[in-house]
Amino acid sequence: MNKLLTFMVAGLVLLSTSSFAEGNTPEQMAAMKHANPMPNLMQAVAKNQDELKITDEQKAALADWVDYSKPRVMKMVKALAKLESKLNEAALAGAPGSVLQQIGSQSLNVRGAIMKQKLACRNNLARILSPEQMQQTIELYKKIQS
Repeated sequence: MNKLLTFMVAGLVLLSTSSFAEGNTPEQMAAMKHANPMPNLMQAVAKNQDELKITDEQKAALADWVDYSKPRVMKMVKALAKLESKLNEAALAGAPGSVLQQIGSQSLNVRGAIMKQKLACRNNLARILSPEQMQQTIELYKKIQS
């Protein structure tokens, strides 16, 4: 468990608020997937811009979203990793169940906030892309995951 958390935090240290075209590192993707299983459709868009025929206007809108959203989500992912580490340490130190439940509740609240942000990302992506591009993105995402 501690190795996973160390791995996640190390990946988070490498975060940047780079342009839309630059993807996440494998460590970032592992941390994000651990924090919330909602699909990262932006990954599919970033890797397949030409195939999706993303226009310059769409690229600009997507880059603006990434600049806004990514730092917020990654801050939440980092907070989640800290809470999970705190929970693990408290459990091993013999903390009372009420303390463990409180930390667990905080963790669930952060996971819920991440899910809401990922939902906003999906909805924003659907607003920026055409319906055909959105469907193609979903299909490309499924291929990436298999």
